[in-house]
Amino acid sequence: MKNTQRRAAILEQVIAAGGPVSAEEIFERLQGRFPTLALSTVYRNLEKLAEDGLVEKEASPEGVFLYCGREEHGHYLICTQCHQRVRLLECPLSEVESKLEKQTGFLIDRHHLTIYGKCPKCRLHKK
Repeated sequence: MKNTQRRAAILEQVIAAGGPVSAEEIFERLQGRFPTLALSTVYRNLEKLAEDGLVEKEASPEGVFLYCGREEHGHYLICTQCHQRVRLLECPLSEVESKLEKQTGFLIDRHHLTIYGKCPKCRLHKK
């Protein structure tokens, strides 16, 4: 894959986000640096980065694709209303992963977990 300034900046923003981030969020963050950048360019580059295994791609319940760094091991709670992200400090899947490896003989390389719901603030202020 050819490494361009824009592609490098997009990858940099995915990693800097520290968690799942949308193409639109990356686009907004890069507007000042690349005023002629098109949202379609961000999407195209994210797809290529995911295809090449440099970022991971997942779909939110709303159908929005989110991207995160490949080496990043983190689990999140994401509010479906205000989109607040809370990173879980401990991995809730460690024991499950160990048990699965013992049961199946499968060597697990990685996993990710994102749980969607309503944060306490949005639950209080129902819209």
